[in-house]
Amino acid sequence: MRMMYSSALLALAAGFSLSASAAPDGAGAYAGTLIGQARASNKQIERDNVSFGLRAGYQFNSTVGVEVFTNTLSFIEAPYYFEHRHEAFPEEHYGVAVTGAVPLGGRFSLTGRAGIGRTKMHAASPRYSDYNETDPSIGAGVRFSFTPHLSINAEAMRLTKTKVTVLSTGFRYQF
Repeated sequence: MRMMYSSALLALAAGFSLSASAAPDGAGAYAGTLIGQARASNKQIERDNVSFGLRAGYQFNSTVGVEVFTNTLSFIEAPYYFEHRHEAFPEEHYGVAVTGAVPLGGRFSLTGRAGIGRTKMHAASPRYSDYNETDPSIGAGVRFSFTPHLSINAEAMRLTKTKVTVLSTGFRYQF
């Protein structure tokens, strides 16, 4: 796990050391922000909450990249807390992913991702401890590029172990 994080951070650092102009083949470092909705459908909870996310990565060419990312999940709310004192709730997810894109012509691309990360599980009672789950993630979406540097994307990502789906939209800036 540490090796994957180290590799992703090394690729990201290498990307930032490159020139700030976008390469003709789509290579370069990027950063992005997301806002959306996280929906949990597991035995503890079945409801939605606002999700915020950050991403940073390196695009090797126009189709393949790697990124580190984080998303807030925060499903805790007071009424549920008092009814289910022994449960734990997904609070935050961070990880590393391999990304892919298939140009559709023009400025649109289909995107995909496969990753692994950690989901912070918040204990709803002080008697229990918070813990982390290793949580694989998969996702798909669409991207529209305004310029070679700026794009907007819409995506669905599924955290497979904790059964959380994050639907989001956001901006991405490629250096």
